[in-house]
Amino acid sequence: MVADTLHRSRLVWIGAALIVLAGAALRFYDLGGPSLWIDEVYTDILAHASLEDTLLIVRDLGNQAPLYYMLLHAWPTDSEFALRSFSALLGVLGIVGTIWAVARLYRSPWLALAAGALLAFNPYHIWLSRTARVYALAFVLALLASYAFLKLLRGERARVHWAVFVLATMAGYITHYFAAGLSFAQYVVFGFLLRRKRALFRRWIGAQFIAAIPLFAWIVYMLQAETIAAGLGWILKPKPQDVLLTLGAMTVGTGNTIPALALPATLVALTGLGAGMLYAARHYRTEADLWYWFWLVVGTLALVFVISHLVQPLYVDRYFVVILPALLVLMLRGWIWLAGPRRPYLAAGAVVLVCLTGVAIALDVFDKGDHYKEDWRGVARYVVQHRQPGDGILAANPVEFIAFKRYAGDEEFPYAWLNETGPQIERPFEVPVTRVWIAVRTAADETGHQNEITLTRAAEGPVPQKYVPQWVRARHDRLLDQKLFNGLALFLVDTGAEADQLTRAQ
Repeated sequence: MVADTLHRSRLVWIGAALIVLAGAALRFYDLGGPSLWIDEVYTDILAHASLEDTLLIVRDLGNQAPLYYMLLHAWPTDSEFALRSFSALLGVLGIVGTIWAVARLYRSPWLALAAGALLAFNPYHIWLSRTARVYALAFVLALLASYAFLKLLRGERARVHWAVFVLATMAGYITHYFAAGLSFAQYVVFGFLLRRKRALFRRWIGAQFIAAIPLFAWIVYMLQAETIAAGLGWILKPKPQDVLLTLGAMTVGTGNTIPALALPATLVALTGLGAGMLYAARHYRTEADLWYWFWLVVGTLALVFVISHLVQPLYVDRYFVVILPALLVLMLRGWIWLAGPRRPYLAAGAVVLVCLTGVAIALDVFDKGDHYKEDWRGVARYVVQHRQPGDGILAANPVEFIAFKRYAGDEEFPYAWLNETGPQIERPFEVPVTRVWIAVRTAADETGHQNEITLTRAAEGPVPQKYVPQWVRARHDRLLDQKLFNGLALFLVDTGAEADQLTRAQ
């Protein structure tokens, strides 16, 4: 008996180690290969600015919270690999944390391994862990805050649980604003269980007040800015079908269309999720933890959907990373419920199918080079190879020129950038230029659904008309060259006839 127990324990530890190692490999493979895409360029700027300037820039951007960028000041960020490695490490910690939290909450090592595997091989989490942005940190904090809250909800109100809850919630608020979805779900749960949890609810209110203090201080600091650029104008209003696309992306890693090979796993994942949500609704009195996971998914999606239509579009797949722990648990609960006690192999088969599909999608992305989201290195290399005296660079904004300059080496170019609201040049060239190179991003407007994997691939031949900027269209008869890179389109325009004019503001 003891030998069997030790053998099972050894198998669990070996399984956990293999899952973590495989997840780490998917997150660290070729991590420094792709050039920084534009959001990561912002991260690089913030990581190398002084702490005071970092806070000022984040404040003026308006759609960011500061904690992630402050932590980067204590992390090496001198290369693409180093800059992204902080998120990649947090991604691996997310896998470890998921296995640990599920094992502690549900007393099932096999359930914990299944949850860890679903996260380790989840393309959505892989891409966010490979990106020098806040999302891997937001996931870890959401997991910790949810774990502590569920422990408190079950009556295990040790000081350590209160401390973890307050600190993780506090950090979540100043990491990503969607962390408020956790508190919204907790509040709704209390609405159903208030008669039994009134004393806990009062202490929860006090804990939330303490956790929100840094957020309140940050809001006061933001209000001191003369102008705040929200930076959300690119986000479109979501449609009802976007919710299904989001759930498909977050559970299986599908994009704006579902490949035939991913269809079985997508149906299995969404069926498990739907069954888990139904089970949670039917057993909310006896299994309050599932009721919390239910409202973390439904409440956050619904709240953001409504705000996106009534106030300001905010609906972007990667912003919902805080609900990913809930999706994993509900999927597993749904599969177990549907399989029943006599057919556990069906639930295990569902886990294997979704994991294998996730691995196949991730490996396909690596094989095709789609993880090179915006190939600024390729653009800069091409321009340097084909430059002539009198060439200049025209960018949509200063950050895009910084992205180009990062990979252009010691080459110096006259540069200008366009007005954000039109085709006019806002910042003119300082010297006359006879040819202008202009690189434009093509990933952001590829589709109405803002999905992490969506981009344009490098291709030969003319650039599709929808990616040709108005400034270039007005000079189509002087277009000398055009080329499509991953996530970017590059154009070369003869400006000899207007060289002097381009040195004056328009």
